[in-house]
Amino acid sequence: MAKLRTVPAAVLEGSELVHLGGGETVPCPGIESTPLAPAARHLGLGSPSLALPPAKVHVLRDAKVCPGSRLVTTLGGRIVAESMTTDMPGRVEVSEQELRATPVKLPGTIALFRSPWNAQFHTLVDQLPRAALLAQPAMRRVGPITLVHDGPLSDMEAELLPRLLGRHITLLEVEPGVPLVAERVLLPGYVTRPFSGAMPSWYRRWIDREAASIRVEDVSPSGRRRRYYVDRSSGDRTVTNRGDLDEVLARHHVTTIRPSTMNARERIVRFRDAEVVIGVLGSGMSNLVFSRSARVIELVSGPELLPQLFYLAACKGLPYRYIVAPEDGLRLSAEQRLYRQVVVDVDALDRALSELG
Repeated sequence: MAKLRTVPAAVLEGSELVHLGGGETVPCPGIESTPLAPAARHLGLGSPSLALPPAKVHVLRDAKVCPGSRLVTTLGGRIVAESMTTDMPGRVEVSEQELRATPVKLPGTIALFRSPWNAQFHTLVDQLPRAALLAQPAMRRVGPITLVHDGPLSDMEAELLPRLLGRHITLLEVEPGVPLVAERVLLPGYVTRPFSGAMPSWYRRWIDREAASIRVEDVSPSGRRRRYYVDRSSGDRTVTNRGDLDEVLARHHVTTIRPSTMNARERIVRFRDAEVVIGVLGSGMSNLVFSRSARVIELVSGPELLPQLFYLAACKGLPYRYIVAPEDGLRLSAEQRLYRQVVVDVDALDRALSELG
């Protein structure tokens, strides 16, 4: 991994800053009483309200895009600080070879879609709203924009991104590992906070409109309002006491779904029309961004909470509760537990579902 040498965009020669709007404050009732992980508190989370960053775009003249590392750098290879979030340094893979490679020149103005965090959660919460800043009327003055992405778009990106962008923005798939330069490089700022699933209201309204536009009959099976358990059938954070869990789910008429087996439209409709959604933090639960009124029950893998789903539910106005795992005696951080299997407190889940009726 290359040593991360960063430089603020404001000190680069010829850089401009386009302000698109002030930040918002999201009310977060109940966050003070949650067993929030120290890593989240270290990033300034846990207050009764959450301040989101203002919307802004840096216009850079002497910069290059590194699509494999998903970063913007100076021509000399220093990372422009605004292309990362505060939780990324020391935790993301950066290709030193790409930073040093001779760039390919593209005409006009370019920008980079995606970031070093590229799971679906970050796509829906972080990257799509960043891309949306490029489509704001104030950005028309820079002329046509080419938005580059490393590798093919995911089905969800392909479903939503073209709708989000204006006609003056062209999508272009490029080869990872080959840096790019152009007359201008646009660097949209993050409008969300690290460890937080809270999104600005203008993006929430847009995503709600897009979700509402998809007809139930356009997907299969039917998207009736239901109770869902979001299954992680493989990998980290699978449930070890699955038999006991299935008994509780069956007793309360909860259907198990696997979002990874669904196409984008089916995932949107399923979560849009859900009554109850239960699951462990992960890409599947990120589809809660499409929910209209689902009651959320998060199954926490340990005694401490990473607050992404709490904040996502708060900004969407979704009722939220969490169930921590039974004490196991292991002194592991909430982040370390992301790579371990989960034991569900099925008695607590049973009580929570009984209270819902």
